[in-house]
Amino acid sequence: MAFSERPLVLITGGSGYLGQFLVQALAKSDFQVAFTYHSTAAPSFTGDVRSYWVNLVSGEGLQQCINELTPLLAVINTAAMSSPGACEKDSDTARAINVPGKLLDALSQHAAEHGSHPLLIHLSTDQVYDGSKSDWREEEAGNPVNVYGKTKLEAEHVIQERWPNHVILRSSIIYGPQSPTPVPRPLFLQFVARQLAEGTPTSFFNDEFRNPVFVDDIVRVVLKLLQPGTAVSGSVYNMGGPERLSRVDMAVKVAEAWGYSPDAIISAPSSSVNRGVASPADISMTSQKLEHELGLSLTPFSDALARIGRLQ
Repeated sequence: MAFSERPLVLITGGSGYLGQFLVQALAKSDFQVAFTYHSTAAPSFTGDVRSYWVNLVSGEGLQQCINELTPLLAVINTAAMSSPGACEKDSDTARAINVPGKLLDALSQHAAEHGSHPLLIHLSTDQVYDGSKSDWREEEAGNPVNVYGKTKLEAEHVIQERWPNHVILRSSIIYGPQSPTPVPRPLFLQFVARQLAEGTPTSFFNDEFRNPVFVDDIVRVVLKLLQPGTAVSGSVYNMGGPERLSRVDMAVKVAEAWGYSPDAIISAPSSSVNRGVASPADISMTSQKLEHELGLSLTPFSDALARIGRLQ
C-alpha cells in the first residue's frame, strides 16, 4: 500500500512512554503516523513518521499540525500531566493539559473546514474513581480524591459533550520494557528490578490496589479500535489487567519471575509516607466490558513479566 493511501493517525504525546510504543506499532502497520511532542525532544522512529512540536496549553502549533494531516482517521490523545503530586502543586497547568480544550478547538475547526470527524481515542485514568471499594465499573466514576483525577474526569465530560466520535480508555498503571527512547522519569519495573538486583531494602505499599496493564495490551486495544467495523464510538472502557494488585504484590511477582531474592522487599502501609497528595486506596476495576466488546483478553502480570524478560 502506498504511503499516500494509508490511513492517517495523529498521536498527541508521542514522545512519552505509551506514545512511543503506539507510534512504533502503528508505523509498522498499515498507517501513516504523525505525533506531537513538547517538553521532551522528538524521538526517532523508522518508517514514514512525522513529528510536530505543539503546545497543548496555548494551542501553539496545533491547528497547523491538524490542518496538514488530511484526511485524518483518528487522534490518539496520550498527552497528560500524569504526576498526581505535580498536578496538586499546579492545578491550573494540570487542567490546561489534561482537559484537551485546545485539541477539541482544533478538531472542531478542522471539521468545519473539511467535514472530517476523526475518531478521538482519549487516554484517561483509574484515578477517576474515589478508592472506596474494589472492582469499579465504568458507570461508577465520580468524586476523585486528587487534582489529577478531577482533571481527567472533567476531560471525559468535555470530550463527551464536544466530540461524539470518541472512545475513552481508563488506564491503570502502565508497565512494560523501556521505551524505544528512554523517558525522563522512573518506570516501575525498572525501579523494582534495580532495587532487587542491588539488594537495597525498599518499601512498597500493601494497601493501595490497582490493575496494572501491559503496554503491549494497550497497543492491541488501539489497533483494534482503528479497525474498520469496530463500532464503539461514544464508549468508555476500563483498561486494566486481570489482577487486583498492590505495589508489594507487584514487587514480589517481579522477584519471582526474574529470579531475584525478595528479601529487600518491605511491605508498608501508604500512611508511612507523606506524599503531599491524596491517593485512592482501592481503584481496582473490572475490564470485562472492553474484553467482551473488543474480543480481547488482557495479559496477567506474571505472563507479561515472562514475555518482557529479566531487567536489571
